[in-house]
Amino acid sequence: MTALVFSLNGAPRGKGRPRTSVRGGFARIYTDAATRKYEASVRAAAEKVMGDRDPFEGPLSVSLRFRMPIPKSATKRVRTAMAAGEIAHTGRPDIDNCQKAILDALNGVVFADDGQVCRAFTSKLYAEIPGVDVRVEAHEPQGGAA
Repeated sequence: MTALVFSLNGAPRGKGRPRTSVRGGFARIYTDAATRKYEASVRAAAEKVMGDRDPFEGPLSVSLRFRMPIPKSATKRVRTAMAAGEIAHTGRPDIDNCQKAILDALNGVVFADDGQVCRAFTSKLYAEIPGVDVRVEAHEPQGGAA
């Protein structure tokens, strides 16, 4: 089974909303600078791990674990519960926006297009060391009736 696994430390970000500006009577839609910077760091980490390998072809499975920072304002008891997974991360950024930022960053590096992803498992939890853990692997066909 072909797989790619890597981690990136730092607070995870969600994909920012598209921005619009008008110049010379023409509207332009663009991605905000913070999202571009985050996606560039994810892309760089993926390029390092991929080396000279070609992007994956065919259907893919992706697993993403977002390790969210524990708020500094949390009490020691709450911090311990968050780190142990007893308190779920239910705040922003939304899990779907985090997933979108990673998949967009991996386009053209790990796979030709994120449309190849046919199975995904994504989780968001508190952790002492914030970051994201990524696993991309060739999708194993499931048996079943035709």
